[in-house]
Amino acid sequence: MNNHENLKDLSVAHLQLIVSLIKHGNACAASNDLRMSQSTISYHLKRLRSIFGDEMFLRTGSGLKPTERCLQIGHFARDLIGRIEEELIHGNVFEPTEIERELILLTDDTACSWFGPLFGELQKAMPKVSLCARPWYMNAMQDLDKGTVHFGLHIMQNGAKGIYELEVVPCYRVCVVREGHPLAANKQVSLEDLSMYPVLLNDLAGWNNNGNSLIERILKENGLSANLVGRIGYVSSIFNALSQSNAITYTSAVTLPTDLTGLAVLKAPDEIDAIQCHYRLYISKSRYGSQETNYLIDFLYNSFKHHVEAKYDRPEVATIIEQISAGA
Repeated sequence: MNNHENLKDLSVAHLQLIVSLIKHGNACAASNDLRMSQSTISYHLKRLRSIFGDEMFLRTGSGLKPTERCLQIGHFARDLIGRIEEELIHGNVFEPTEIERELILLTDDTACSWFGPLFGELQKAMPKVSLCARPWYMNAMQDLDKGTVHFGLHIMQNGAKGIYELEVVPCYRVCVVREGHPLAANKQVSLEDLSMYPVLLNDLAGWNNNGNSLIERILKENGLSANLVGRIGYVSSIFNALSQSNAITYTSAVTLPTDLTGLAVLKAPDEIDAIQCHYRLYISKSRYGSQETNYLIDFLYNSFKHHVEAKYDRPEVATIIEQISAGA
């Protein structure tokens, strides 16, 4: 009998057992959790090993340890169980306050200031949801694809969209210098300024990696080169560094601290502003289309949009956005 034939024997009870054993690492705890006898658990575990052709759980001094294959199956098992409960058992009865799960969310560095307000909003709307929010990393897209991450927020240049992503708000970028900087009174930075004054690059959601930043590309197209003195991934560190030098940084207006004392916000060169982009919400396809996911999409979309609009509404930023929009 091959594995495809074995899958005919796979049941919801098997999936629940996998999830419970991964969670507890103990057959006795799983027995109490699922109200199964330990002999029944042993029988089902033997069937699971046969179905998937994998040991699934290894006995160790500290309990049952899932194999890598088991962990992979467990991610899908959790989502399948949630979908069955949500769509088949509860039907159209959907109550956000009853959502009980860990919500794994990634954003690029420029949007991490959203995590605090989002946590507070989640506690009010979905008190049983545990938020796990982290900065974007290299393999984030693959993890979204696998379902180990539920949602991601990233800056992307305007263009084609896929089924599992949604444009939320434009990403307006600004140049920032210290208060009293020679350029502060100019209100705008030119390409020549970026080639003359020192530049501290923010990662800007991966755009500035490997010498491929917008600043470097646009300057090169215009026969200039940036006077780079550093690349720092965490933009909050850059703002601290600006107070010590005549450096310029270029980043999303969403990153700007609430208190702008000591900083001057300037419009970026028109040639760079011409490259338009949006914050885009990415959704794991493993649960796309469920009532719960649809609700969370709307919730995250509205929460982030409100957060960004508050950042953009400040006079120092709103004036620059008006100028960018007028030139678009």
